[in-house]
Amino acid sequence: MELNKNKIIFLAIGAMILVSLIFLLITVNKNAADDETDKDPSNTFKVWVVWDNSDQSYQFVDWFKKMYPSYKDKNILIESFPSYEDYTYTLMSAINSDAGPDIFVLNNNEWKSIFSEQIIWIDPALINPNDFRKKYKWVFWDDLIITSWVEWETIEFLSWIPVWYETLGIYYNFRYVRNSDLKTLSSLNNTVSKLSDKFSDLIPIWIGNGTTVANSADIITQFFMLEKWVSWVNDLSWNILKQWLSSYLIYWDIDWYNKFNNRYAELRNLWEDSLYLFSRGETFMVVWYPSLLSQIKENGFTSSLLQVAPFPHYYSWEWKALINYNYFVINKDTSDLPLAQDYMNYLSSDSWASSYLNYYPYYLPALLSLESDKLESKIDPDYNITLNDFHNEDYELSSFDKGIKNLYDKDIVPLLDNSNTFENTFENFRVSILCKTNKIINFTNLSKSLWLI
Repeated sequence: MELNKNKIIFLAIGAMILVSLIFLLITVNKNAADDETDKDPSNTFKVWVVWDNSDQSYQFVDWFKKMYPSYKDKNILIESFPSYEDYTYTLMSAINSDAGPDIFVLNNNEWKSIFSEQIIWIDPALINPNDFRKKYKWVFWDDLIITSWVEWETIEFLSWIPVWYETLGIYYNFRYVRNSDLKTLSSLNNTVSKLSDKFSDLIPIWIGNGTTVANSADIITQFFMLEKWVSWVNDLSWNILKQWLSSYLIYWDIDWYNKFNNRYAELRNLWEDSLYLFSRGETFMVVWYPSLLSQIKENGFTSSLLQVAPFPHYYSWEWKALINYNYFVINKDTSDLPLAQDYMNYLSSDSWASSYLNYYPYYLPALLSLESDKLESKIDPDYNITLNDFHNEDYELSSFDKGIKNLYDKDIVPLLDNSNTFENTFENFRVSILCKTNKIINFTNLSKSLWLI
């Protein structure tokens, strides 16, 4: 039977529709399969970090796959947590549920972490400790190189990979304060006294309590470390606590420093902290790490008036400066150890570290090869502040073992809010941290009270 012109057109259209439907079904099935692949835990390699924006980290993943093309089809998932406290509890739950990351980070101020038994030391054939010593700042050697007895001989292992570190500095208003005013704690105290006399309605420096001082736990820790040989919470005898708590709390003296307590209550009611007053010109100095600059900028502080100096000591020697950093470790339960090892090797490369620090310019470089370049770089192009402003080569950098970092940071803040610093209050704090650390990490003294009687 001969087909007319209209029937031919309809048949052609029908055939096109049929082909389109078949193609659509194939595409949908393929995408569904791809989605299932992405959801398949065996095809997902997880890296967990704290504080750093995970969106930017995917650029690093792309570079890794170019360096190791055999992993081009591997789904590498980067998860970033905004706080170390949330991160710790989530990591504990994930590991207990066999859903932990393949690589994660830990903080240096928790020397024997609750995750210490969960990590794999790095094979010396992959990253040799002696090579590590040549490439990284010496402060990382003691923290990260472990000596172990293996088959009748001692072997050194690198346990973790650092990329960056932070130290405390004083941000100050250049209109009222000079760098020469902040060389030592003595000169700082003199500067504060003069400013207090001249500006009776303002507050020279905002430290001295817990809640309204950004990261007061680390600032008071730096005061503790101004005593020689104090490097962990157990060293905090009452004499040391009394001396350095007095030095810290002196900046919160209601009679000497401009009704500090009244502003404290105001900030608590407003849910604000020291940056609120600093950005409004109502305090001349605040203390924090280089990363604070981004928040200062958000608060609109005039760039021409902002300067930074390293946090002062009594002298420029002997006393230690607190160092803070996160380091990468391999989860012993990883389902893809070869990939984990290759990724750690990638993290130890100069090129990756340089690119990483370009994305996060407020971190000081752990690699010696990057110091000359990075320390002179501006943290933010709108401010004349460099990483070198936080760096004092005369200071001995050191970690401080907080026992369990989350508990230490959380418990010390309300104690600093209380101007009545009785001996038992802070001795109970120290005993409680040590007791909880022993129970949670060492499983010892399980029936011992957490507090003094």
